[in-house]
Amino acid sequence: MSQPARLVSAKILEQVLLQRGSLSTQISKHIADVDYDEQGLAKELCFGVCRYYPQLNTIALSLLSKPFEEKDLDLYAALLMGLYQIEHMSTPDHAAVHESVELCRQLDKEWATKLMNAVLRRYQRERDDILENLASQPSMAYNLPKWLVKRFKKWETEFEAIVEATNAHPPMCIRVNESHVSRDTYKELLEEKDTVSRETAFSVSGLYLESALLVSMLPNFDKGDASVQDESAQLAASLLAPNAGERVLDACAAPGGKTGHLLELAPELDLTAVELEPWRLARIESNLERLGVSAELICGDASKPEEWWNKQAFDKILLDAPCSATGVIRRNPDIKINRKPDDISALVDIQASILDATWKTLKQGGYLLYATCSLMPEENEQQMASFLERTQDAQELPLNTLAPTLSVDFGKSVSHGVQIFPTLNGQDGFYYCLLQKQ
Repeated sequence: MSQPARLVSAKILEQVLLQRGSLSTQISKHIADVDYDEQGLAKELCFGVCRYYPQLNTIALSLLSKPFEEKDLDLYAALLMGLYQIEHMSTPDHAAVHESVELCRQLDKEWATKLMNAVLRRYQRERDDILENLASQPSMAYNLPKWLVKRFKKWETEFEAIVEATNAHPPMCIRVNESHVSRDTYKELLEEKDTVSRETAFSVSGLYLESALLVSMLPNFDKGDASVQDESAQLAASLLAPNAGERVLDACAAPGGKTGHLLELAPELDLTAVELEPWRLARIESNLERLGVSAELICGDASKPEEWWNKQAFDKILLDAPCSATGVIRRNPDIKINRKPDDISALVDIQASILDATWKTLKQGGYLLYATCSLMPEENEQQMASFLERTQDAQELPLNTLAPTLSVDFGKSVSHGVQIFPTLNGQDGFYYCLLQKQ
């Protein structure tokens, strides 16, 4: 039996606030509980509250005499949803208040109805004064947690553009499978469906869609003619430039976008894809099946190759390392809620262990492309500096060494590698560095 969209949204957001899984994971688990016609509303509420959480949270806390207890975070989610509807949706204010009060009853918390009504009506009355009093707080000025504002400000000249892009809705970017169809032809197929697209500036296979489509509406999607993938991520396979017969490792491979792209560029590749979690490995398998390509899929820990490696050295390695994902917050806005400053040092340690371990599987003369979707120097250029310092047979190369015709003007050259920043209506934040084993 289906449930109201707002009720399911409150339950999803409660789980996110309790740090019991990512927003995308929780939506996947619970969205089927909502009637199909209302699923768009549920997603809008969930993504919207997460996208504007720093501002909404600051407003909400200013309205409450004391924060909600952990057992009532579903009510806090309801309050945030009410504020989001007032601030960012076309819902009439009185309807937003009414729906939020009714949501308390649906959550079996009748006692909270008067509180919800009073808080939201106070915000309606005093909105301008409240916003003026809070305006100087970083969470309000930049709609980001204070610690992220501090970190992003280290990119002095890029700071404002990072904030603007991070808070925007992400553009829909697709990768055309040019082993099936040319980018120009696919662009024409989109036009036949009244969908306008423009070519990506740096990826030779990408198209930005003027308006988002359901993937099922993309021409020949089920036949593998196109995949949804950001332009920055599309650069990985092109930079590694795989050739038929080469033995390649895709470490930390899920969800398989880059795995599939490598095989599109070189179908005769001897490719091994490693992923720690079985359900994520299943996503890779599904993606490859749709593209009509195959690879050796291994459920294993990339930092422990002794458990899965057959001792045959790899010619090339793509290491898209686990990271803070601070370059793709607009696609994963719950990062604004769940990512904490202490996470960075823990991730740096994980990245270093995977780097050291996978390096042992690379043959002499082989190449490793290190990638993250992070904007944190500790995870990127500083990680590379530490690795080069402790690894005598590692040498950094120009990023387009294997793909000399590919422009590398897509980012900012830093002490090691290239840092890509998120851009409005363009690419996500990313980082790349190319190493060779001497």
